[in-house]
Amino acid sequence: MTDPHDQSSTDDWPETDARVARRTVLKAAGASAALLGTTGVAAQSRPSEDTPGEGTPGHGPPDGGEGGKTSDSPAALDPLFGKPSAGPNPCGGDAGPDCFEDISPTPDYEVELHIDLPGLLFAVVEQELLSVETLNSINEDVADGEVTPGNLHNPRTELEVEQPDGSTTGVTVEGVARLLAGTVGFHFEPAGLHVEPGSVVLFSAETPDHGVAPYHARHGRQNRVPDGVGPFASPLIPVGGYWLFCFSTPGVYDCYCPPHDPFGMVFRVVVSDGEGVPDPNVENTGRPPPGANELPSVLGGLDPNVPSSLAALNSEALAPATIVEDGAVSWETVVASHRSDG
Repeated sequence: MTDPHDQSSTDDWPETDARVARRTVLKAAGASAALLGTTGVAAQSRPSEDTPGEGTPGHGPPDGGEGGKTSDSPAALDPLFGKPSAGPNPCGGDAGPDCFEDISPTPDYEVELHIDLPGLLFAVVEQELLSVETLNSINEDVADGEVTPGNLHNPRTELEVEQPDGSTTGVTVEGVARLLAGTVGFHFEPAGLHVEPGSVVLFSAETPDHGVAPYHARHGRQNRVPDGVGPFASPLIPVGGYWLFCFSTPGVYDCYCPPHDPFGMVFRVVVSDGEGVPDPNVENTGRPPPGANELPSVLGGLDPNVPSSLAALNSEALAPATIVEDGAVSWETVVASHRSDG
């Protein structure tokens, strides 16, 4: 029987099954972008190894202004479309902070774009290995992010999961619960960042099908950016590629990944010079951030209890004052805060 605390049988499972994810994400998101998932790892913003909330501020123009500087200046970045690159990304993966020197203009901060959806969970639900009673007991038990085997229905029952090559691997019901509890889904890392006006942020695509856009009236959304800021947006960033953007106007920016907004993939950046904390600017000009997270529809009913986009942005973990105080806030901190709130 598989030891539920030993993840050796699950760590070797291949990346998220693209066939299952493609169907379910398209159905849930109602979008043309598809998920080709992989098991993600937690990342850090990388202005320096010791102080992730601090960087060397750039000097960008006012929003919509003309740069008039050299091509390696933050002012050369388009005020709406930034600067995309299909790759290679010198800062991809586990690269150190000196990687910034190989990118022009030089970034001040890095934000990674991730998917954390274990492929084994897709296989378990696709092969219908869990009874309704067992599935519900898993969801109820992991809602707080912890696993208590005594709360699970048949926790030591071993499930034989067929792998893509036709072989099988075993995992217990408790093992499935632990995988689910450790799942944080689609996310920016960090999810909250404090920068000074004129700072350049590097958005690195570590997994597929991600983009960056603000909640903005001209995107048909609730306006959640400082007054006068335009409807900036990245292209769909390929894995190994990146996008650069200069945040010039002080205030709070609430951004989302367009394909993955239904799954809670949001990011808040607070732009200020350190003198006071700006208040969010929210105008009801269109659709607000989704109030429900659609991850259970992707995971066949399994629910890791990850916050919706709206819940994440309303959480104390992403309060502007918290972001300014901490410098950077990890997505895992946001998830833990959400789960502890019940």
